[in-house]
Amino acid sequence: MYKFTALPFYLCLFSVLIFSCQEKEVEVKTWSLVASGEKIIIPLDDQTSNISPGLEYLAGDTPYLFNANWNANSLQIFDLENQVLEKELIFEREGADGFEWSYFHVHTLDSIFLFPPFGKQIVLTDTSGVIKNRIRFELPEGYSNLFPHNSYYVSPPNLNGKELIVKVRAEGRITEFTQEKLDGLVLSGAINLESGATRLLPHGFPSDYLSSGQKQLEYSFHYQNGRTVVSFMGDHRLYHSNNEASVLESKEGKSQYLDDQMPFFLKDVDSRGMSEYAFAKSRYESLVYDSFRKVYYRFAYPSVQFETDEELRALRNSPGPFVVMVLDENLNLLTESKFEAGTYYPTNFFVGEKGLYISLSHPDNPEIQEDEMAFELIKLVGN
Repeated sequence: MYKFTALPFYLCLFSVLIFSCQEKEVEVKTWSLVASGEKIIIPLDDQTSNISPGLEYLAGDTPYLFNANWNANSLQIFDLENQVLEKELIFEREGADGFEWSYFHVHTLDSIFLFPPFGKQIVLTDTSGVIKNRIRFELPEGYSNLFPHNSYYVSPPNLNGKELIVKVRAEGRITEFTQEKLDGLVLSGAINLESGATRLLPHGFPSDYLSSGQKQLEYSFHYQNGRTVVSFMGDHRLYHSNNEASVLESKEGKSQYLDDQMPFFLKDVDSRGMSEYAFAKSRYESLVYDSFRKVYYRFAYPSVQFETDEELRALRNSPGPFVVMVLDENLNLLTESKFEAGTYYPTNFFVGEKGLYISLSHPDNPEIQEDEMAFELIKLVGN
């Protein structure tokens, strides 16, 4: 006679529970970027353009958006909670304290770095607008200037101890670069803010970047706590390293919306051919880290068709469709979305607590207002 025992029953139940837990562990979340309709609209004076040459967001009890106003040689501070201009720091162009600057980085309200386009100095100020220090430095031969642009291939400087890690730009005509010359260049340097001493960080361009032909050398990188992630204009791959001592490793990062073969140009390219390459062909642009959601946004542009030279020239100020890719901290693609032309101005953006904000000031946007700077929240949503 069969005798019932509880042991097989519990073993079976235990197996079912384990299998159920394993199923839950491998459950994959689906992500998407969603235009929320939620907007930030900031009124402007008649000296401020609604398309910015540079923006930076600073989180805090009161969130601030900093805007470079090159017309007035000033830095504007907008209170995003109340959507108003709180303060404008206007700097003299001439005189003992005068200087012109193009790029900036807000470390804190007490430490704001201003970068002149030429001349080997960094100006340190705060929200008073008083110059606290001028850090003078020299770049090694082969590098023309620091290039921490705030809207073009964004690469925010990062304060690491006494050193400011910042993007550098090489000297030379773009058509004269060879892979051999490229192999000797690096992407960033470290400026000692006390002594002005400069050292170059070891990471450089991919060894096959120019293997198919000439390309522009633009890149965007994010550096934090020793970790570097780089996106190059003409390369589908992303590159990363966890410290200065290790080499950059590559990871496939192609957008489905870009051409399989990244474009290149010939050494004898004319100005029209260069414009077509730079504004109408597939390319990657800024790589942006979202510290609130622990993801990277990679902006990209698909190739576009045009019929006339006028249409080609228009792409410089009225960009075509663009793509925002979202990658996790291991650079795995979570989602990507294509945004058609005519609504958003993709080089004006910032990341806030709620998500990615992109400017609505595209010249072809019928709702555009010249006396306001408007952004829409693009949310990362998981299901």
